[in-house]
Amino acid sequence: MNININEIVINSRKRKLNQDKVKELAESMKLIGQLEPIMITSDNVLLAGWHRVEAAKLLGWEEIKAELFEGNELERELVEIDENLMRNDLTVLEQGEHLARRQELVGFGRGGDRRSNYNDYSLKTTSEIAKEIGLSEQSVYKRMQAARNIVPEVKEAIRDTEIANSTTQLLQLARLTPDKQIEVMNYLDGEKPLSKAIQESKKRLIEQVQEERRNTKEITRATIYHDDCYNFLNRFESKSVDLLITDPPYSTDVKDLPEFLDKWLYDALDKVKDTGRVFICIGAYPIEIYTYLKYLLKTDWIVDNPLVWTYRNTLGQTPKMKYNLNYQLIIHLYKETSNPLDNRITNEMFSVQDINAPDGRLGDRFYKWQKPDLLAERLINHTTKEGDTIIDPFAGCGTFILKASEFNRTAYGCDIDIEAINIAKKRGCYVV
Repeated sequence: MNININEIVINSRKRKLNQDKVKELAESMKLIGQLEPIMITSDNVLLAGWHRVEAAKLLGWEEIKAELFEGNELERELVEIDENLMRNDLTVLEQGEHLARRQELVGFGRGGDRRSNYNDYSLKTTSEIAKEIGLSEQSVYKRMQAARNIVPEVKEAIRDTEIANSTTQLLQLARLTPDKQIEVMNYLDGEKPLSKAIQESKKRLIEQVQEERRNTKEITRATIYHDDCYNFLNRFESKSVDLLITDPPYSTDVKDLPEFLDKWLYDALDKVKDTGRVFICIGAYPIEIYTYLKYLLKTDWIVDNPLVWTYRNTLGQTPKMKYNLNYQLIIHLYKETSNPLDNRITNEMFSVQDINAPDGRLGDRFYKWQKPDLLAERLINHTTKEGDTIIDPFAGCGTFILKASEFNRTAYGCDIDIEAINIAKKRGCYVV
């Protein structure tokens, strides 16, 4: 069908008009005509083909070929997003913004195969779109991470700079807290590279923490932040810690777990040195094990046989339909370049660790998800040495970082649960 160009309604668009692209299209359309129709709704609102419309205007055309799309509001927005993504003139930042919005609408890897039944127009999944524009799943994740986590005012400030087209620099910004992003932008004065501005910002942060410690006269290396894991991880440089050891929240819902892992897992692994190691405590649910492995096998870490922490002092009720669960798994990751295990205590070096679970007899220093001190001691002593840096982004009441500090390791953790934070403080953690 053809439509009068003056009847087309152009609302706010997700990307700016590129006048050079318009002129290029006009030259092409003048020579060979309009190859692809624009897409409009029944009330003539433009969904896809803004540059084609402007090129037609430039040529003095009165009509343009159009295709009618009668999808719902969600599907209409997806049409515009898909149209933009298939173009090659988006920056890395713009791609991330489009992909992030697309994931909000249809999901990525799950719930992402909703289809439109209108006019035989099938809406593609985000995975399909990514493949068509030549992006791997990891590249899609990195672009979305940058788009989501860089604050709007900073995105606008860098939109027309080379930073907007650099995945590395965008991720550097995205890993900073919102306040630090704005601070870093204030130090970008043309000549100074982004990495230098970030380095100066982090140096000031360390100085502030050290000053806080001097003022409070706290003598401890176990520091716990009342914060979410993402802001916490932003405090550390890539390849800067020797051991990541953590007990993240468990989930039996496969729909929730991938989104949860997206938020922290790859960032956390990036902080660990190539000589370091990783311990991640998980439950014993098959779907949780499967989902973690699916993510971890995409990394360059070697997934060792899991450790098993087993306990017999919290057996629960007499079983009726199934056996009582009395173990949890601990994922162990290392690299070919990792430091060797300290195996001088050979009677501890087994994949099964039989240690009683903490219980309520600890009084006001007991936390419901607390890991035993002995388990923490063993894992830390097996894999680190004095002076090493250890982080725990889900520190709970601080067991891992407290035990690390007792053995002269520098340890940092965080948790958003104020109950856990208060218990950690009673146990001796320095709370920031």
